[in-house]
Amino acid sequence: MTKVTSGVKIASEGLAAIPYLASLSTRERTDLARRCRVRAFEKGAIVFSEGQAATGVWVVLGGRVRLARSSPRGREQALHTESVGATLAEVPLFDGGGYVATAVTEDDARLLFVPGRELLALCRRRPEVAFGVIAVLARRLRGFAALIEDLALRDVTARLSRFLLMEARRAGSDVFDLPGTRDDVAARLGTVRELISRSLAQLRRAGAISVQGRRIRIIDRRLAAR
Repeated sequence: MTKVTSGVKIASEGLAAIPYLASLSTRERTDLARRCRVRAFEKGAIVFSEGQAATGVWVVLGGRVRLARSSPRGREQALHTESVGATLAEVPLFDGGGYVATAVTEDDARLLFVPGRELLALCRRRPEVAFGVIAVLARRLRGFAALIEDLALRDVTARLSRFLLMEARRAGSDVFDLPGTRDDVAARLGTVRELISRSLAQLRRAGAISVQGRRIRIIDRRLAAR
């Protein structure tokens, strides 16, 4: 379920946080903000669906959004998860195709919708905006290359080890909670829940980690970085 909220001020602040729009003047940002919409989404809501025609770009103002693709049999592969300040859906806007993935909120979230025609007009008038969008797409491409490397060259336990160390770094502690269920972790790592549970048990037996529900403790970083 979603609800539409108004507020040029909220929209303008959201636009100001986008690096490739940093060169806009206050007046230009305000004019663009009047054409945008702020939407509130409940946890688990679909923001847009894979293959659907894209009419604009989304900016995450609050919460987290997971981007994932699904196979014909329903198996999900998470591509990336974004939080406050991230932009979504530049690719289909610029290539004219449908959304590359389905966007689902991981918790209650608020997003800003920027109409595509307005952003494309800005790119034509302001080359620095276009180059900024290119930089975002280039970083995302590097992320996808790393994901492909993980899926192709590392087994599930190695991918899980890498994931756990990244989560520990993000949390700033060797003790942290898994971000979601084991099904969610499996979707991020391109596997299934059963193999995630098996890999957690393997790392626990090796003395690399301890596991209590969703709570993970890194005991031996050398073993965890197998």
